[in-house]
Amino acid sequence: MATEEGIVTKINKTAATIRTTRKTACESCHERHGCINISDSREMELEADNPINAQVGDRVIISLQTGHLLRLTFLLYIFPILLMIIGALLGNHIAVIYHADSSLLSVGFGFLFFFIAFGFVKLQDMRARKTGRYRPVIIRIKKKG
Repeated sequence: MATEEGIVTKINKTAATIRTTRKTACESCHERHGCINISDSREMELEADNPINAQVGDRVIISLQTGHLLRLTFLLYIFPILLMIIGALLGNHIAVIYHADSSLLSVGFGFLFFFIAFGFVKLQDMRARKTGRYRPVIIRIKKKG
């Protein structure tokens, strides 16, 4: 379970906006400077479920299940490449059957499957935003604000 500490800046019915400082997992990532937060600031904001009713100003601990993190990583980075490879192989196979240019069909089907994968990822993103399935959760109030 990945955990971070942050301060509640805004609340609504069931969620809270948390301001946190990038650290832990972010520190070891070589892409940390280009991630989500474009500015040089180490601070970033995220939305988290608020089942413990934290209030604005509270210092809280938020958590994201490691399984969810790995699933999202696969969906964003591995899945599109796998589908692109499958598309390229399928294009090559179709080219052999129909005596067409294998390079052209491999590239065409590869990109087609690549874009289909991103369409699927976008659909999953919209579904997850509605359900809040992959949203971090506030698990503890460390210090009242």
